Amino acid sequence: MCGICGILTTDEAARHTPFVESVEHMKRLMQRRGPDGSGTWCDPDGHLILGFQRLAIIDLSDKAMQPMASANEQSVLVFNGELYNFRELRRELEAAGVHFRSRSDSEVVLEALNHWGIAALDRFNGMFALAWYERRKRELLLVRDHAGVKPLYYYQHPARKGVAFASQFNCLLHTPWGTPGDLRLDALHLYLRLQHLPPPFTLFENVFQLEPGHYLLVRADGSISKRAWWALPRDPEPAYDFADGVEALQGALHNAVERQRIADVPLGVFLSGGVDSPLVAAEARQQTDGSLKAFTIGNPGWWQDEAEAASVYAQLLDVEHHLHNISGIDAAHVVDRVAAAQTEPFGDFSIIPTLLVSEAARTELTVALSGDGGDELFWGYERPLSLLRNGRDFQWPWLVRLGLYAAGKYGIGPRRSDAIVHRTPGDYYFEVNSRLAGSDLASIAPELPPLPASFDLYAFDGYRGMRHLANYSRWVEFYGQLQRGLKKVDMASMYHSLEVRVPLLDREVIEVSLKLDPAAAMQNGTRKATLRALLGRYVPPEVIPEPKRGFAVPLADWLRGPLRPLVEETLIARELFPGGVFSQQGLSNYWQQHLTGEKDHKWGLWTILSLQWWAQTHLRDLKAV
Repeated sequence: MCGICGILTTDEAARHTPFVESVEHMKRLMQRRGPDGSGTWCDPDGHLILGFQRLAIIDLSDKAMQPMASANEQSVLVFNGELYNFRELRRELEAAGVHFRSRSDSEVVLEALNHWGIAALDRFNGMFALAWYERRKRELLLVRDHAGVKPLYYYQHPARKGVAFASQFNCLLHTPWGTPGDLRLDALHLYLRLQHLPPPFTLFENVFQLEPGHYLLVRADGSISKRAWWALPRDPEPAYDFADGVEALQGALHNAVERQRIADVPLGVFLSGGVDSPLVAAEARQQTDGSLKAFTIGNPGWWQDEAEAASVYAQLLDVEHHLHNISGIDAAHVVDRVAAAQTEPFGDFSIIPTLLVSEAARTELTVALSGDGGDELFWGYERPLSLLRNGRDFQWPWLVRLGLYAAGKYGIGPRRSDAIVHRTPGDYYFEVNSRLAGSDLASIAPELPPLPASFDLYAFDGYRGMRHLANYSRWVEFYGQLQRGLKKVDMASMYHSLEVRVPLLDREVIEVSLKLDPAAAMQNGTRKATLRALLGRYVPPEVIPEPKRGFAVPLADWLRGPLRPLVEETLIARELFPGGVFSQQGLSNYWQQHLTGEKDHKWGLWTILSLQWWAQTHLRDLKAV
């Protein structure tokens, strides 16, 4: 795991001092992503400068250092992440006459691109963001992995023929071209509703997130094109019954964990009290001769505390368990680290336990396996169950559904899920993922413009049956909720120079998930029944907890208690960023409603707090915006 950055210009020389200084500054901002080495490459023709910060995982020698030039010197690569099937691809390339100088997966990526070009991307099974430059063509290729595990941001200059890119959003505030552009208030609106900005949006004009499974090609004349090289199918056909699906999943998970255990540094696991990470830990332990270290964060006395369940798993799976408990006082002390780690505005407060479990794991490990992706691919949340409970009602017009819901509410016929009162399933998904209600936002920031016109994550193309509705649910979870979770884990783990791998997002596992029958995978209203059945092969089924508790903390109480002085100092006692957007009276009323217990506003408050901390930390060296 590493940090990459660079600047390409076609109308001026990138070797000039301001460009070199900018790349060096971006590298310093990413030092925690890669504390084991640093490298820079300048194009002899003067068009490109690449920067790299290394976290050494596979082949710890200098031979694996980047930026890395191909054996024929015709192309150069910077690569962040891991290619899990690099051994198979290396054998294929060697058979074609390619000679390797290192044992690294990065060199396999480089030579695969050099040999097959863009067609190599569909051969890759890994988590990565990369920049590959063909010197003869003077073309720069930016690529992000299929699931969006690793981040990649780019700045397209509106006037000059130039592009800058980096693993962190804050790096692109420090290019030779100055502040990228105006603050996007429509994007701010989206952030406040969803607690993060989904790709391709960022807070500033001209800066974008490259979407999962996409590449960006910058040509010698400055023209740019973007394409998808992989996409999650919207409506796949099921191929397995329940039993066959469990069998196929076990084989795919075994292969994924085996691939993702390859490392030349210590490797362990995160362990929760749920289903996904215990399943990954169980498979990893079966493949491990010695002890396997597992790390858990506990919240003693809270109803969502998973420590006891995780400890039971640890004993049954025979792993070396490291449990670290946290409190509200600990949270108050970690806020400065939250602000530093959140290199873009990010309002999911579960970053607190993620930071702390990453910090604990880094004392023993350099790589940790996680269970991220299980909920999104295998219908693990309440949202899809609520949507599907009366999903057939979406065949009726909205007014009919309102009548059906009202009738059930007053005892005339069966009670129905409140999902059907929304005009479309997309409206339901947007509202249930919006933890700051539109009515509250209208009083807190009354002058905000509408959401971006191009925001279409939750677009719904019409009801075509229950299976189509279930597949729609998985698709929006994959490109919605999952992207927020992956961003959280990347920022928190990279702050502590820890690589986190996600076997449940391995391409082979995803392919199995797409062949499951949604009705079987949610049989009898059970969330991710396939994963639960597979975990039941490793531990007694009766120890698997029934409700999903989530990786969170008792923030509502902490805000009223140990974090209260920090809230009032940040939101009440000083001018807010951006200037002129927030109503001080509206925000004060919002805070008082939470403080008195009249309403629970923890999500909205944390979202606004995070925005302020980000601005205070990452904008302080810039001109006022």
